[in-house]
Amino acid sequence: MKVGIIGAGSIGQLLFHDLRLSDDVNPVFIDTRLPADALGTSFIFECCREADPSEKSYETTLEKHDEKKAVREAYQGMVFPGEKAADQDLIIISVKANQCGKVLQSLKGYLPEHIPLVLLMNGMGIWEEARTILPNPFWTGVTSRGAVHEGRIVYPRGNGTTYIGSPEHQKPVQEIELLARSIGAIISLRIEEEQLQKLLVNACINPITALHQCKNREIAAAYINEAREIFLEIYPVLKTLGVTVSADSAFDFVLTVAEKTGENYSSMAVDFKKQRPSELDYILGYILKTGERLHKSLPVTKNLYTILKKQEDSFQPPPITSPKFLKETSKSKN
Repeated sequence: MKVGIIGAGSIGQLLFHDLRLSDDVNPVFIDTRLPADALGTSFIFECCREADPSEKSYETTLEKHDEKKAVREAYQGMVFPGEKAADQDLIIISVKANQCGKVLQSLKGYLPEHIPLVLLMNGMGIWEEARTILPNPFWTGVTSRGAVHEGRIVYPRGNGTTYIGSPEHQKPVQEIELLARSIGAIISLRIEEEQLQKLLVNACINPITALHQCKNREIAAAYINEAREIFLEIYPVLKTLGVTVSADSAFDFVLTVAEKTGENYSSMAVDFKKQRPSELDYILGYILKTGERLHKSLPVTKNLYTILKKQEDSFQPPPITSPKFLKETSKSKN
């Protein structure tokens, strides 16, 4: 099976290495920012697995990595322009939620309608937006696996679980079943519940760490009261949507994740530090829209969203360029 991965960040590269281990899958990277006439380019992608991995994050960290006790695996990977997505049997999109719409728009016109797409990213409301752009069968996924990357080297950070499911409750097709086996994912018949639980954690951790530019561990220490205020507002909204765990258990889980990933900076904290667009609208923004629809007042959540949104809107948009790892030819081993 030919699998195109759009998004060569930490999770995208981690998926590439997982799929390379399968005899039945041939993964490639698709970059929709490349010109249509660009030739496929070969690079060496490395996976640096620590011999004694710590339980670091499903989010992003800014720390450097000690590679002395590590096992490196190197594979040749091809990077193709967007038009080559039409040659694949399945497409995985692992970009940020705020970038997904642009990626899908770039696929219009040449992506055959039968090719399934898997949206694997933080936040919610992405699938609903995707359905307005392409008619293809969509699957969504969430993961608690951790990884960080530097150029074309990815560092797995702790174990976790990946869930894949159909928002329309479709029966898994052969391509989805093979993908799940190849990456060790679970096909969930209740993918919305998995997404809501991830959203609850993200909403209580990511925006606060972005605001204070702190590590995740501070959520369970210095900013526990802020996290609790947000939680108490959003839990009833997400419970209405389908969260089944009790409020006490849910908040305990938020704190457990914050402590377990304590040395890490959330992806939103990193985005704000680097002054680039984040997934704010697909985390707090999604919850606020849902609360408005349900006639629930969320003043604390709205205030936090407003502060962060104003700051995010002040960021200068980055120039449209090829991904950083394409430029790092000096580090390539091929």
